[in-house]
Amino acid sequence: MRMNILPMFLNIFIPWSVYIYCFSLSSFYLMYAHPFVAWSCISLIFVLWLAFVLIAYCARKYDPDPTWFTFFSVLMFTCAIWGILAGLDNLKINEAPYYTVKEMTHKKAINPSYTSGEDVMDAGVIEFEVGTSFDPGKTWHFKDGELYCAAPIISSQNQVPLRQTYDFWAVGKNCCAPGASDFRCGSWGSSTAHYGLRTVDEGDLNYYRLAVQQAEALYGIMAPHPIFLKWSEDPAREVLSWHAQGFKNFLVFGATNLVFCIFCVAMASARFAFLGRTRSAYDTTVLNQVPEDRDMRAKMYTA
Repeated sequence: MRMNILPMFLNIFIPWSVYIYCFSLSSFYLMYAHPFVAWSCISLIFVLWLAFVLIAYCARKYDPDPTWFTFFSVLMFTCAIWGILAGLDNLKINEAPYYTVKEMTHKKAINPSYTSGEDVMDAGVIEFEVGTSFDPGKTWHFKDGELYCAAPIISSQNQVPLRQTYDFWAVGKNCCAPGASDFRCGSWGSSTAHYGLRTVDEGDLNYYRLAVQQAEALYGIMAPHPIFLKWSEDPAREVLSWHAQGFKNFLVFGATNLVFCIFCVAMASARFAFLGRTRSAYDTTVLNQVPEDRDMRAKMYTA
């Protein structure tokens, strides 16, 4: 079968464009801030896909010649679903925390001995007074598959907050000992670290609350309004790194999908190229056909 190069290029770049379109809409700010608009735009792709499915059905029913429409419909649907799932995963891990923290405030010169957690509920980054650290003798954890660690942040002047409540907690996963008061999360070994980067993952926050509740029961302390923070030297750089990683994922996944589309079209082209090259039915040997050069005269044998 003679191949037309134009449909081959269209079957590569249109599904790839669909993937880029779906990934972009489901991964970045539009899905975070206006999910209804984002899903409405994505739904247009499936309306277009249904139109191509109808065209493919009619082509297979009324046109005896093979066409690319069926292959195109399958590849387009695959790229759309792949783009949506990869984009939503990228949004959850990288972009949503970035946008959430960027929309929150930056609190400066906070003394954990005087300030209540209720006063900084809208803070994304908290800059504590120089010398602030966490209490290594009152750290604890909660284990549910992973180890969720928490340590109370205290002032350099007062080991026990003057408010008698521990409202600021440094947290992290799998960075403390399971059987002792130990904490090695974030920039725990830095003498210059005095920033707290807000933890916004709702799934992790539930486990950190349980870790703080266990610390309250174990050490006889109170933490009515805990704020969970990642102990950091440079929170601004960390926040930007989330967005940079999200855009890097967009480039890597986009390139991977392009290679995938090229591979699929190459395999389909190889299959289409062999249509009509099967052995002719007239070349088969009929079992009851007598070859011309064979002597079929009866032979007589004497006893």
